[in-house]
Amino acid sequence: MRFHHFDAVLDRLLDAPEKVVVMGIKAQRRFRALSARGWRWTRRRGRSGRLGKAVFQPSVGLNQEFVPRDPKRGERFVLYRIIGNDLYPRHDVEQSLANLRFILEHEPPLEGCEKRWILNRIRQPDKLEELASLLRRYGYSYDVIPFDAKAFHDAPWDWGNLPFPSFLASSSYRKLLSHQRQGWEIALYRNKNNYLMNNNGARNRALELGRSLADWILPWDGNCFVTAAGWLLLRERVLQCSAADYFYVPMQRIADNAELLDPCFEADPRDEPQLIFAASASEYFNHAFPYGRRPKVELFWRLGLRGPWDEWPDEPWDQPRRPPLQTLPACPQAGWVARLHSGVHDSSSSTGGAVLNQARRFSTRNLAIKASINQALVAPAQLSPSVFSGFWSTPDREALRRQVPSAAEVLRCWYNWWLGAEAPPTLRQEQWISVLLHLVWLASLPEGAELVDFALIEAVGSCWFREGLQGLQPRLRLLRRQLKPGRLPGTEPSLAAVEQLALLSDLLVWSGREWSWSHPFRVWRDALALQLQQLVHPAWLGCGREDLARLQLVQVVLQRHRGGPTESVDALLRLLSGLQQPISAVHDPGQWSLILALARQYGLLDAALAEQLGATAVGQPLPPILPLQITVVR
Repeated sequence: MRFHHFDAVLDRLLDAPEKVVVMGIKAQRRFRALSARGWRWTRRRGRSGRLGKAVFQPSVGLNQEFVPRDPKRGERFVLYRIIGNDLYPRHDVEQSLANLRFILEHEPPLEGCEKRWILNRIRQPDKLEELASLLRRYGYSYDVIPFDAKAFHDAPWDWGNLPFPSFLASSSYRKLLSHQRQGWEIALYRNKNNYLMNNNGARNRALELGRSLADWILPWDGNCFVTAAGWLLLRERVLQCSAADYFYVPMQRIADNAELLDPCFEADPRDEPQLIFAASASEYFNHAFPYGRRPKVELFWRLGLRGPWDEWPDEPWDQPRRPPLQTLPACPQAGWVARLHSGVHDSSSSTGGAVLNQARRFSTRNLAIKASINQALVAPAQLSPSVFSGFWSTPDREALRRQVPSAAEVLRCWYNWWLGAEAPPTLRQEQWISVLLHLVWLASLPEGAELVDFALIEAVGSCWFREGLQGLQPRLRLLRRQLKPGRLPGTEPSLAAVEQLALLSDLLVWSGREWSWSHPFRVWRDALALQLQQLVHPAWLGCGREDLARLQLVQVVLQRHRGGPTESVDALLRLLSGLQQPISAVHDPGQWSLILALARQYGLLDAALAEQLGATAVGQPLPPILPLQITVVR
């Protein structure tokens, strides 16, 4: 058996210069980003410290002076709590139900206030019924804003929000910092975000419904909990200053809901406040601002309500703010409100914090937005785990049978070389993998049992996908040495080889056949997919736009096998961006058709984009499989 310890050591020596290249380009990115944001941003960071320390501290401003009582306004309140979909990992998957049950069981009656709920675009019918039946059991009224799968699908991607349609395939995008790339990606989801989360849409619906029910409307988030002491302060303040149209109610995030049951609990509300509206108030929430991009804060800016958000810069992917009101209305403070725990703990905190800090909430919220939307996109399609199942199940059986003898002979020649015998044919990496793929394909068909040497496939697969330095390495390299003839184990695959390995993974998923090396291969595949996730974005990736498109197609396939719709959709959106002008990064007709077919499977082609790209009649995806023509490289 041949060993490649010396070659592996030489390969590892390339890690050091590769890391230097990566660190240098990351430093350049950071410098460009800080320079672009300017000294204002740098000074603000210096004053406030870490992002997670920013808190709301009530201060007296022009619109928060003493306000008199208006005897014409009544004392009826209506509290609308808005419950939407649980957005994992920002929320626990059962947090809405658990928190609703806690409110119904423990929140005291609120004098002069009617409690109502809005069930906002709940996507799962069983979850909707569970929430509704719980409210009915306790005798509370609720309104439903229904989820319509067709309307959600028809909400277009917001390509117009990008600097240009092909921006996600450009070098300008790849040079950005991680949070900046994430910001542009989230901006693309804006219309679907506004439909599914319907954050400000549901708040405006509460204002609309509440005007006929009460004098004061509280359009609050579903996790808000009001204690008896907090309500006493709130109601007293509103009635004392009833000439005001708006009040703000500071909020406190609770680490453990049981804390609120302690009679000695002391409130310290320092989080983003909720708002109270008079029924005659004219302002509303801006529906253009999606969940995760300051939907409530935009109204704070318009009302002139002071807070840490005054220091937040407008990012280029944000929607334009409405101008502040010419005459700022009075907006006094009224009581406080608790926000029940989301069910997610901050595992990154050294103290094991129960409440996520602001930076962690930002990152998990963005991930939750994409995950929720992507799950809603792929749910109706009921995608097969195999991307190319239609292709594998309808092969040219006669051609496969004719090619098996030569393919098996070539692979046996390599295995004999591995054992220390004859020299192998000088094939490229991807050709070796294609030979194995075709043999596995035939072995997966009913007639393959009599034609294929199963022991040879077992032996070669066990050589290639073993763990450690003697196996094929699950990574790509920026810097590569020229490979010796026959050397496949102990090295990193090329881009062309990675393509064929992704097809081998898809074939194994389709066939369902277990080989002795199936489990090691899945471990290898998952490690490669995680490494590719880091390589898809950075500008230091040493390949052109078309090679980058090939790499992202590999990522779509591998993440499909791992059950990760978010990573697959992210890659496909970047690929769809690359099909558009002015860059048009994909020129190969086969790649173009494959991207469109996959985008159709995932529900990413809205009518306008499909017409623009000529994708009105897209067929089944066809894999970029190498034909089994064993060509020896001289």
